[in-house]
This record gives sequence, structure tokens and C-alpha cells, in this order.
Amino acid sequence: MTNKYDSKKNNLVSIIIPMYNAENIIKETLQSVQNQTYKNWEAIIIDDCSIDKSFEYVTNYSKTDPRIKIFKMEKNSGPGAATKFGFKKSKGELIAFLDSDDLWVENKLEEQINFMKKNNYAFICTDYEQINEKSEPLGRYIRCKKKANYLDVLYTNPIGSSTVMITRELLNKIDIPIIRKDNDYSLWLKLLKIYPYVYGIRECYMKYRVWKKSISYNRFGSIKYHWIVYKDYENFSSIKAIYLIINWGFIKLLKIK
Repeated sequence: MTNKYDSKKNNLVSIIIPMYNAENIIKETLQSVQNQTYKNWEAIIIDDCSIDKSFEYVTNYSKTDPRIKIFKMEKNSGPGAATKFGFKKSKGELIAFLDSDDLWVENKLEEQINFMKKNNYAFICTDYEQINEKSEPLGRYIRCKKKANYLDVLYTNPIGSSTVMITRELLNKIDIPIIRKDNDYSLWLKLLKIYPYVYGIRECYMKYRVWKKSISYNRFGSIKYHWIVYKDYENFSSIKAIYLIINWGFIKLLKIK
């Protein structure tokens, strides 16, 4: 198998964090990174032209920790473009993704690196749980699969974006999609066309924040972006795209256990 994890590399983890209007939550997110038991990381924060004080706050915060690096997009372009920009600025042999409102369990990086090293994997994820705006657990857990291929992800997408770790070597082989929403979903599909599986750790290492104001949009508004993924990126017929959107809606109702 190609694109294996190379334990001889420097093991620097680049954490890519797109950010937009996150001044009230970014501190907690960064603290969950700083609390990691694994310390050889850099946090690449890309401000997507926030209209609050997110950029100023992180700029000041980064002065207390040189591992935190802040960049600003020239114009608001969405998380896909910000992720692509952040990857270009990163230096690590391992890449992790973290949404600006999500949190990591303190041994997340350490456990994932050990898992990749032990098994020579290049693309992995973990379970995660949902929390509310106050960081309180909702008692809902999203389970990944021990291994999932392209079709598994196409139909059920068991991957939480903020749980993913991937080798730079593998990510270098594809062009990161810059779609405004579902860019992560499109990215996983592109990767699984050149790498056979995403491998899962069946332990919860991430906390995904659910905002009440975004629930209806997440359920209905993202239909547009699923359509873009299926039609423009995967080149499916309209009939297949409609079928997959219906399937996605059904799975979304059932995937929380």
C-alpha cells in the first residue's frame, strides 16, 4: 500500500483551523489544542474575513504561544478555500482539521499518531460526541467505522471533519475542494479515489458543537451543496444526485446513536 504513515518523519502535526466570527468560542477551541498530551504541533488559523474581533483576538493570543499562527484571507471565501490556504501554509508531515467551534479530548493527537504508526495508515478518523452552545454534552455520539471505502462515505459519510488526521504525502496528491459547504465531504470522496480506506478509532476524541440557530439550515440548506458535490465534483447524473440527497437526508436522521 502506498502513502503509508512514515514514522521516520518529524511527526509535526499541522492543525488547520478555518475561522469566521468565532471570537466568543475560539479561546476554548485553542485551549483544547494546547491541552493536548502531544506537544509537537502547529495551529494554522485562517480568518475568513471575520466581521467581529476574531482576528484581533487570535493575533494577541498567538503571542503567548509561537505554535499558533494566524493568517487572514483577502476576501470571504468559505471554509474550503480557507482550508486549502491553510494547508499551503502548513509544514507538518501530519495534517489535522479542527473547526473553530469544536473541541478535542486531550489525548486525541497522541492516540491518533500511535494508531497511524502502529498500522501504517495514512487517513484516519474517530468517534465524536455532540455538545451545545455552552459546551454541555447532549448525550449523542456519532460512531465512525473501523474502515470505510468510497461507497461507504458516499452513502453514509461516517467521518467527523474535526476528527480526521491525514499524511501530507496523501493530501498533496489531490486538489482540496473550495466549495463553501460540504467541502470536507467532497475532500473525503476525492481522497478515497486514490486511497482505499479511511480507518476509524472507535473512541470519542472530539466534541462537535451544535448550534440551535443552524439546525434547520444543516437539515435543509445543505441540500444545495450536496447537489454541487454530486453534480460538479463527482459528475453524477441528476437522477443519481437526487437519490443520494434523499439517502443523505434519511441517514442524517438515523446516524445519531
